[in-house]
Amino acid sequence: MQNSKFIPVPRTALQLGKPLARSIYSATGDLLLSQGYVLETEAQIESLLESGFFKPGTAGAADPLIQDTNVVQTRGLGNASTENEEAKEQREQKVAMDEVRWQIGETFFLHQQGSAVRYTARFIGYIKNRTVLVTMPLVDDKYVLIREGQMFIVRAFSGKKAYAFSALVNKSVHTPHPYLHLSYPRELSCATIRHRARIPVNVIASVSIEGSSEPCSAVILDMSLGGASAIIKYPYGELGQNGRIKFKINAVGETVLMDIKTILRSVAPVEAGNGCRHGYEFVDLSTHDRLVLSAFFHQAEVER
Repeated sequence: MQNSKFIPVPRTALQLGKPLARSIYSATGDLLLSQGYVLETEAQIESLLESGFFKPGTAGAADPLIQDTNVVQTRGLGNASTENEEAKEQREQKVAMDEVRWQIGETFFLHQQGSAVRYTARFIGYIKNRTVLVTMPLVDDKYVLIREGQMFIVRAFSGKKAYAFSALVNKSVHTPHPYLHLSYPRELSCATIRHRARIPVNVIASVSIEGSSEPCSAVILDMSLGGASAIIKYPYGELGQNGRIKFKINAVGETVLMDIKTILRSVAPVEAGNGCRHGYEFVDLSTHDRLVLSAFFHQAEVER
């Protein structure tokens, strides 16, 4: 359903070669193109027309989307809408592409605008203010046909930060190795994934403790970057004891086996009498494990 805080932008507002005076968004509030972006091809405009595009504001308000370089725009210091917009931008924590320490090979998740389609690609590199290069997505070991002009919401994770930006496919290259040229984002939305934020899950796991050769089965009920709560039929282990927990999760289309070192922090009987709830702290998380968990949590939040 369309967000009531966003109103449609007329087709005539999209013009080749002119920078946008304001950012434009999808009907659900995802950033499509940042302020100042210059539309360079008709394919880009057609892609926007297919998915729809909106701006924040009040229906009927005069608010040109295209910058007029011959007019100097001024705004009153007491303009409440300007203050609200600035507060919104602060909450979004905008950052520049080159401010993030991207590593070659990092996973980028491409969400096709206007559909539930999601692809996984690998970061190759970028040329500042010109292009972002990623590998061609694979599905069932076959390259996906990505046409030029398609628009994606790109999501990526680095440390405890989740990043998102909109991008158009400017060029699809097939030889000698398939890869994509994405439009360079003027800015990225950045959100901190809270270390202790828990999400409810229902994941089968295998739990082991040091000094025991026999693991036991468990069901994880909730999880965070800091740990998990799991139900086991009987008390298993002593408080403060080290161990490991293994489970599989789906992180944006990829099933990953997690094998994490733990410390048992609590054991308590379940009120219904069906086993005991065990609280585990995750320790010594690898960069890969943190990335996968961050992607899993972020996807869960998006799909709520």
